[in-house]
Amino acid sequence: MQGRTEGDIDDLAAVKETLAGDRHAFERLVVRHQNLIFNILARMVTEQEVARDLTQDAFLKAFRNLRQFDQKQYRAVRPWLVKIATNSALDYLRQVKSTVSFEQIMSEEPYLEPISASDTSIDVERILFVEKLNQALSLLPLRYRQAFILRYQYEFSYDEIGKAMQENENTVRTLLFRAKERLRKLILTTGKADNVNGL
Repeated sequence: MQGRTEGDIDDLAAVKETLAGDRHAFERLVVRHQNLIFNILARMVTEQEVARDLTQDAFLKAFRNLRQFDQKQYRAVRPWLVKIATNSALDYLRQVKSTVSFEQIMSEEPYLEPISASDTSIDVERILFVEKLNQALSLLPLRYRQAFILRYQYEFSYDEIGKAMQENENTVRTLLFRAKERLRKLILTTGKADNVNGL
């Protein structure tokens, strides 16, 4: 990450003020990031009521663990909040379904996402909100879906995704490559899209 944004600076100030005893300072973090956290969680768990509960839980966990926030590691509060929130979502999803084998995911032949455009690249800005793509996205393994949503809907950098998911950047690229490959296969083999090019 390069320089911090004005929002990042205010977030860090809010953390410092909260730790110094200002109860209202943490509310600034909630107001600034609650929509982002809720939308990410709603994409992951697909149930809005559950996403609302998990959003509240994420901010409660963040407040309780604020002293553990490592400014040198994260440089900004947003990836740290996303990590807490998505970990909660993953815990929830593991409890309600046992369809994802993380060992199986990581035992596949690893491929790195190409740096340059290729036939497997998705023009995400153009089709992300197409309903048929969203249906395919909901069928992805959890880690693929998490990386894909953070990168292409919320424009997180590879570094931010890595911090949120506690993975290195090469692993993030691998997850994104596999996510796009699976989306391509889902859409093309199940007929979830009629005239989608570039997948």
